Amino acid sequence: MSSHRVNCAQESAIPSLEGEDKLEARFECPICLQCLKEAILTPCGHRFCNSCIHEWLLKPEGGSCPIDNHPLSEEKDLFPDNFTRREIEDLEPHASKACHNRKESSELEECSFKDIGCTVVLTKTEIARHIEDDIHHHLSLLTLSFSKLTNSVEKQHIDVKAQEAANFWEPDEKGQPTQNGKDPPHQWQSLVRSLYERIVMLEQRNREQDIQLENIKHQFSTKTEKISQDLSLRYCGGTYIWSVNRFSVKLAEMVAKPSQCMLYSPGFYTTPSGYKFCIRINLSPTNHNYLALLVHLMRGENDAFIEWPFTGRISVMLANANSYHEHLRETMMSRPELRAFRRPLHDINPLGFGYTEFISLSDLTSFDFI
Repeated sequence: MSSHRVNCAQESAIPSLEGEDKLEARFECPICLQCLKEAILTPCGHRFCNSCIHEWLLKPEGGSCPIDNHPLSEEKDLFPDNFTRREIEDLEPHASKACHNRKESSELEECSFKDIGCTVVLTKTEIARHIEDDIHHHLSLLTLSFSKLTNSVEKQHIDVKAQEAANFWEPDEKGQPTQNGKDPPHQWQSLVRSLYERIVMLEQRNREQDIQLENIKHQFSTKTEKISQDLSLRYCGGTYIWSVNRFSVKLAEMVAKPSQCMLYSPGFYTTPSGYKFCIRINLSPTNHNYLALLVHLMRGENDAFIEWPFTGRISVMLANANSYHEHLRETMMSRPELRAFRRPLHDINPLGFGYTEFISLSDLTSFDFI
């Protein structure tokens, strides 16, 4: 196998996408990290969204600026920053679009599990974190909902049978005269017609209930499958196996658009309450004949309780399909002085750590890695 590649792990930023919308830092709220909405200026010179700073001051730890801890009074120290508001309105079209997109991401959304009893309403970013964090709660809601629905359908089925049995056939009153001791022919015809109509009606109802149950089972299976996947990412013990399907097709897309096509693994955890990582694969920005492999820290719900920057050893292995002796293994030590290992301020740290030339494309396709 060719050994012409970078053997030293290094810090590397996510390649900027062509036509990417950018927003100046001065127009970003330090609390929600979105475009300023109804900008408010404090005496210490910091700007926040109107709703963000008011919500902050209402918290138990509030009462001061979240940037420099300067004491703030909700009544006296919050001033509308009309100049900044006008600046945001007069932004260039691409920057204005970025601001608009960030505003959209801060709009409130209902939890996707609302139909089964979850009443949480949060922003898009917070909703994604809520769905990820409250797996056990949603699983219990799904189980309870499925059980209730199954019982309801069974009860309805029993009630229908009881009703049909009660209305099955009303015989003539006792003592009604008959011909030669036999029931009149028209009574049997009426009975057969009634039986046939009820059988058709019952079959139709059963079919409708079967379809309803199948739809519920499909929804239940889909959501439990996602919850199972989320649990496997959280409880993987820091060892995650990422199998990339249809990689040849995705590699062709990378070659066609080197700066636009990147692959990210799902976020996985070192421990259930530990650091959250993901892996990025893309063509090397310096040499498009090589594949880059980098590790990124992601924002987790327990970041406030763990020690930063991350320190430890990270091992990566590219598995060979035919022989474990041909696996490509590398181990790298974290470097606390790099920003790549600091606590992420966004969903993913834009700086990763790894190999910008991990393996050549020729070796990747020639040595059974695909």
